[in-house]
Formats: sequence, C-alpha cells, structure tokens
Amino acid sequence: MCVRTRCTVKITEEKVKQYSLLSGDQNPIHQNKKEAKKYRFKRPIAHGMLIMGMGAEICSVLRNKDFFVSDYEMNFQKPVYVDDVIELVVKDPSPSPWVEIRGTVEGKQVVKGNLRFKKI
Repeated sequence: MCVRTRCTVKITEEKVKQYSLLSGDQNPIHQNKKEAKKYRFKRPIAHGMLIMGMGAEICSVLRNKDFFVSDYEMNFQKPVYVDDVIELVVKDPSPSPWVEIRGTVEGKQVVKGNLRFKKI
C-alpha cells in the first residue's frame, strides 16, 4: 500500500521569528532584508531546520508510537523565502522504512528528502 499525505504552509515572518527564538539561530539572513541581500537572497529565508521539522511532522502520521525516526536527510535545492507558500508532499512506499518528502513553491521543487523509521 502507498500512502500520500501533504500540507501547504505559508512561511510567515512570525513563524521564522518564533523559530529563531526557540532554536537560538539568530542569523540575520532569516529576518533582515538587507542582510539577506548581502548573501544574494531576494529576501529573508526560512531556516532549513524549520522546513525539516514540518516534513517530519507530516511524516509522523504514517507510523504509530512503536517507531522512531532513525535517519533524516534533506537536500535544499532552492531557498524558501519568508512569505513563500510551500507544499510538502510525503510518499510512504510501505513496507519500506524510508519515506520520501518533496517540497515545492509555486510548482518548483525546493527541497527533497528521505526519512527512515525504525521499530523500537
């Protein structure tokens, strides 16, 4: 059986600010337009770990409490900017322990990753 799940999230300035406070990552490229432009970004970018966290959250519905995440990798192909709307799609190729995650903004792929579950 193959299960697909998806979520669409707007990356707001408030989400990025809250993540900065929770994570301690105060890099100004996430909140300051001028600083982001110094590094050739159009505007402030979302934290990679914020995007990964959203991916892990939607994957969690695929396994019960007897499983844990043992491996997780994500390739960031393009920046995810503040005010972007990202659609994350998860494909669970059961019975494989690997789950594929893809993220798109305006139809263009921005992230691709894999997450593996192991039974406790």
